[in-house]
Amino acid sequence: MTDYKRDQKLEQLLILKFYAELERKPACAANAKSIKRRQDARVHDIMLRAAEYPFYQERFKQTGTTPDDYHCADDLYKFPVLTKDDLREWMDDELERYPEKYEDWHVSPTSGSTGRPLRVLQSPREHALWAANWLRTMRVGGFNPFTGKTMCRPNSLHARVDTSKADSPVQKLGILRRKYMSDTIWERVETQTLVDEINAYEPDYLYNHKNVLVRIAKYVKENDLYIWKPKFYSPVSEMLDEPSNALLREVFGPGLLNAYGLAETGTCVVSIPGNDYFQVHNDSHVVNTYNDDLTGPDPCGMAVITPLLKTDLPLINYASLDYMESYKEHGITFVKKIQGRMNDAIFHSNGSMTEWANISVVMNYTPEVVSYRLIQEELTHVHLLLVRNPDVEEAKQPEIEERLYKGLMELFSDDKMSLTIEWVDDIPADPNGKLRVIISKVKRPS
Repeated sequence: MTDYKRDQKLEQLLILKFYAELERKPACAANAKSIKRRQDARVHDIMLRAAEYPFYQERFKQTGTTPDDYHCADDLYKFPVLTKDDLREWMDDELERYPEKYEDWHVSPTSGSTGRPLRVLQSPREHALWAANWLRTMRVGGFNPFTGKTMCRPNSLHARVDTSKADSPVQKLGILRRKYMSDTIWERVETQTLVDEINAYEPDYLYNHKNVLVRIAKYVKENDLYIWKPKFYSPVSEMLDEPSNALLREVFGPGLLNAYGLAETGTCVVSIPGNDYFQVHNDSHVVNTYNDDLTGPDPCGMAVITPLLKTDLPLINYASLDYMESYKEHGITFVKKIQGRMNDAIFHSNGSMTEWANISVVMNYTPEVVSYRLIQEELTHVHLLLVRNPDVEEAKQPEIEERLYKGLMELFSDDKMSLTIEWVDDIPADPNGKLRVIISKVKRPS
């Protein structure tokens, strides 16, 4: 039986171990056969592991298949697609039924299409793999994370981070040097402060939320300021659109490494500087693209992702809801284009925006609410629809409203913005059958 408490203590060493095992060179004809061989073996291994779980045993029955029917990426088209709702129900059931098993696991809440948080369980080993995979993603473009300096916004979505923390003894030796920017989801700072921090630290690799990097780039350009140009930089957590792409390249230079992934699956697709295509981390992931009804392959369709090294609690054929144009070369998958969902956000009259990741800090930790939607029909007004958890008394609603009003208004930091709250029995789905959490009908100010 796996000793998760031991693995948790050894996570830093596990990161180094897994990093050494991942393919760190760009995918090409020279290493494609080796990559595909590893992918094929891991497809079979993960299906063997999945067969141990009742959740997946039912899916094998539905398809009339066994793990012996799965030996390559294309074989996964035979298996059902895993939706966000499917995953949410399974994760919640696992946590409820076996709380002692997951005491030493990581629970990472992420976006929910109905406003309900999706809690993804990761063992300490899997958590170390996610970190190793990100180091590999940086490395594949030519950056050495062990000798170079990185600068990033801390992951403060689920917990506060001390951005003033001093270097560790290892970092003082010049290994794995990293500095946090002072701007966090919880504590915003002036853009000039971020410019000063970048110029002072002169990082070799800079990564941050896309909207923060764009905000910095826009500020630098408008004020004709000097900004240090890192060798590499990555906008993360949000899809990169063409206007932002052009602005970032103009301000920060040619070192844009565009990485795609989900919190649930880890980074799986990346475009390194100088390339006009994306390579897939085929040794650790399967990225298949499906036709419109999700019954089979289509080179232009929804990306369905399987992280092959997440074997303690597998995620097989996870529907990303993002669209890709894929092709095969040397026997492995590449991507020409990624057309993701536009990131929902609330816009403000000063040109700024409040993105979902920030709003979730308030909304996804309100267990009294099972579903919500923010509607912005005017630039200075947002209407919040709430569906009360049936386990909560109606008399609690005023107290919940007060808490949410305070949290959101502090988050907006916009004295021109007003907020109204309405309790409803249900929130109707969009015409396409989806239920968006944020609907903004206003044009973003220039």
